Amino acid sequence: MAPKVTEQYRKEKRTSILEAALDCFVEKGFQATSVDDIVRRSGMSKGALYGYFSSKEEMYIELAHSRMDEMAEIVHGPFNRLNGATAKIKSLFTRFRNQSLADLRKWLTFHLEFMVYISRNPELVGMHNNYRDKGLGIVGRLLAEGKASGEFRPDLDESAASYIFWSVRDGLAVNFMVDGDEGEYQRILDQMEEMVLRHLRKDPLR
Repeated sequence: MAPKVTEQYRKEKRTSILEAALDCFVEKGFQATSVDDIVRRSGMSKGALYGYFSSKEEMYIELAHSRMDEMAEIVHGPFNRLNGATAKIKSLFTRFRNQSLADLRKWLTFHLEFMVYISRNPELVGMHNNYRDKGLGIVGRLLAEGKASGEFRPDLDESAASYIFWSVRDGLAVNFMVDGDEGEYQRILDQMEEMVLRHLRKDPLR
């Protein structure tokens, strides 16, 4: 009789496969990475790996969603203990600052190349849109909360502002993708936070 596989075991195996996949995607590029590469990096057999993921595209989507889910957990966990939408936006920026440039560059390399891959494979657009909408929703809900509490401008379009928020954040990341100093990156993040809050707030920051 085969040993019973626990849910925790499966979760740990999935995580191990995803870590191997991310390393391969960053080192070789998404398109150049084969499932065989991930099999070798993970130390599993191909048959065992296919028991968890059907393709490298599925691994990418899982990686992307796991990153956004981490942020969503913060919004629904620690964020709930913060008083007001302004404090929650500031907490998001603290999270950005706590991510090193090295880690940011790794994830950005992986993400941007897959965006190019999607542009040539329209059948994957829906999967990417689900990921994008999750990020927009996290920020959009914070902005709606700020409008309802009177912290943020009553004429604020939270949908447009959510796009602007991520566009500014991603644009900054792209500018530091190849080169740049950690201190300078942190300084500009501080300025970005001030600029965003100045745009959102009904009253000047104190």
